[in-house]
Amino acid sequence: MTIKINKKQIIVALDMDSEQEVEANLALLDPNLYRVKVGKQLFMNLGPKIIQKINNLGFEIFLDLKLHDIPNTVGKALGNILGLNLWMTNIHLSGGKEMVEASVQKIKEFGNETLLVGVTVLTSLNNKNMEEIGFYKNVEETTLSLAKFGKDIGIDGVVASLDNVSEIKSNFGNDFLAVTPGIRMQQNEQDQKRSGSLFDAIQFGSDFVVVGRELTQAKNKDEVIHQFNSLIV
Repeated sequence: MTIKINKKQIIVALDMDSEQEVEANLALLDPNLYRVKVGKQLFMNLGPKIIQKINNLGFEIFLDLKLHDIPNTVGKALGNILGLNLWMTNIHLSGGKEMVEASVQKIKEFGNETLLVGVTVLTSLNNKNMEEIGFYKNVEETTLSLAKFGKDIGIDGVVASLDNVSEIKSNFGNDFLAVTPGIRMQQNEQDQKRSGSLFDAIQFGSDFVVVGRELTQAKNKDEVIHQFNSLIV
């Protein structure tokens, strides 16, 4: 069965270190078809200047810093990055009610121009890991609990494993965004224990899918990008 993906539904993770790597990868991508994600690895090395450069190339940016600190600190940190013309950014929902409220308020102060999504449970964690760090609920229960918590406060959606997307949609509606990391054209597990295929992500209702190494580290990038392009309508 063939799947079709909307324009800009795929977010390409720029998990790399240098401006040269970024330029080389973006030269192969059409900003009308893809968005990009900048995470800690790239942002900590190059800072806001790389955001400006990517913006100048016409790409919408998901700045994935997973902010998690006391409410005042997270609010001020958001204030510092929201002026960078971001499409989306995120916080850890386990930071608590006051931290999430401060984040939502800061987004409002900047005119609600940036989507705010919450990290529920990292896709690198499984039930055994959750027990090891003291969580009494399993991954699915914790994910749904945090998603409800964030939605009630006013975030736009969550970053969550493919395993939980259908439950998130059925519980919180289609307007509550589900961003799914660790997606590949074909299933192939690396460091995200709860990852999956592009076909599954679309079938389960993911609004946005994050694709990384399979594209950015491919030996035959042109061929891989052509495969992705062929699915976009």
